[in-house]
Amino acid sequence: MDLWDLTRLLLRRWYFAVPMLVATVAVVFLAAQSVSPDYKAMGYVQIIPAQSTGKEAEPNAKPRPQNPWLDLGYAALGNAVSLTVTDPTALEKLAEQGYSDSVTVLLNERTPLFEIEVVGDSKQQASSTVQKVIELLQKDVAAKQEQYGVQKQDTITTFVINDGSNPVQDGGTRKRVLIVAGGLGVLLTTACTIALDYWLRRRARLKDGGDDKPGGKAAGSAVAGLAPSAMPDPAEQTQVIRPQPTPNGKSYNGDNNRRMEQPQERKQQRPVSGASPRSDAPVDATVVLPSPNFQTRRHQGRSQ
Repeated sequence: MDLWDLTRLLLRRWYFAVPMLVATVAVVFLAAQSVSPDYKAMGYVQIIPAQSTGKEAEPNAKPRPQNPWLDLGYAALGNAVSLTVTDPTALEKLAEQGYSDSVTVLLNERTPLFEIEVVGDSKQQASSTVQKVIELLQKDVAAKQEQYGVQKQDTITTFVINDGSNPVQDGGTRKRVLIVAGGLGVLLTTACTIALDYWLRRRARLKDGGDDKPGGKAAGSAVAGLAPSAMPDPAEQTQVIRPQPTPNGKSYNGDNNRRMEQPQERKQQRPVSGASPRSDAPVDATVVLPSPNFQTRRHQGRSQ
């Protein structure tokens, strides 16, 4: 069954398919109303270079501990911090504390800038989660430098640009629910319509003659039920032509036009299945003639 046949079937059973589609739309609408919307909050934190960056060291100053993150670059520090904050263990702790665990932290290496995205069940949850993640980022940036004894003037700091206090409604979850529910509804409608069409056709066949019974009316009219184009053409049937008897007991062979004697008592010949009399054979029909042994019958005729 291709797409055109399926469309014709749905149009033929419109009285069943249309109510099913209406019911599907109602179910999808109710499902969309039952799903609570999500809220998305965005936060941005800028990495600030150390105060001593770009300044020449004083010749008489005491040597200070070197900050390795200055040599590695701000991108290395930012990637390390973002991986620590978005670790599955850290997200589980956030969820246990009532925050959202749908947290994404990206680092824009050109600036460098932390981009924080949080999806929560409410505005309050989304906003508070962004602020909590910013706090964790600031603490981790400082902790990763303090372990090397870096002094204040050589420490990389952060600056909060946006703390996510203005979350917006996110309809992504509701859209996904609508798409899935609508697709399932269409598939269910199509499957039910096909099943109904099959059941109605089967009941009609059983009512006409009981095609499930051996020797029933439907089974006997299998050939009659064929389309006219599917019936065999009489001109293409194989015809069997037998020698025609004459009143004096002789017969003529139509192939060689020789006269041959026939016994007085001829056995009754049964008609061949699918054959028709010679007079009814079409002009372009295939004719099968007997192949008698002319030499043997010639000797028999002479001996008689």
